[in-house]
Amino acid sequence: DDVADHAKWATRFSCDRILHSEDVEICTADVEMKLEGNGPWSLGDDIMLVHAPGHTEGTVCLLYKPLKILFTGDHLMMTESGLSIMEMYNKYSVPKQVDSVQKLIQFDFDWIIPGHGWRIEFKDFQEKNTILEAFVRE
Repeated sequence: DDVADHAKWATRFSCDRILHSEDVEICTADVEMKLEGNGPWSLGDDIMLVHAPGHTEGTVCLLYKPLKILFTGDHLMMTESGLSIMEMYNKYSVPKQVDSVQKLIQFDFDWIIPGHGWRIEFKDFQEKNTILEAFVRE
């Protein structure tokens, strides 16, 4: 949903833009790649895109496997009060967003780098799973 100047960025960095088809609007209709379905999708050996609907219908998280980093955008972040999906900014479905957090548990990552809030480093796979599972149960 944060797509201001996306065409200028694509030109500046000579890159293809990727967007889930559920989030395509008039201003983003010309993106080079539109993801369909529920994924996940691989971009080579190092990058996996994970469909995580909730914040928007087409929210996608990017997993950079070599460094075990999950870029979550607006999907999941750390705030002063703990792990958060920032319900007040949800544009689609809070229950689906919580389900998508549950879905992330299966993936191997040590870091969450959000679009807002603080980055999160987990000491290991077990700590990551424990924290995400506790959040989903709340």
